[in-house]
Amino acid sequence: MADASRTSLMSPVGVEEGDGTDWAVVLAVALVAEIGLLWGAACIVLARRRAALSHAESRAEQDRTG
Repeated sequence: MADASRTSLMSPVGVEEGDGTDWAVVLAVALVAEIGLLWGAACIVLARRRAALSHAESRAEQDRTG
């Protein structure tokens, strides 16, 4: 009953320091996620530009022939 006299406001998860997620892991996950989002945005922009260029070329071809 020695533990019964001690009161603690911390949760059991917060008591042990080794169980927490390392800050480097959190930073790495955030960095990978950000790079992935930027890569996806760049791909979308390039796809839209290619579509616009293709559309402009086909329209110019129609104007030349039509």
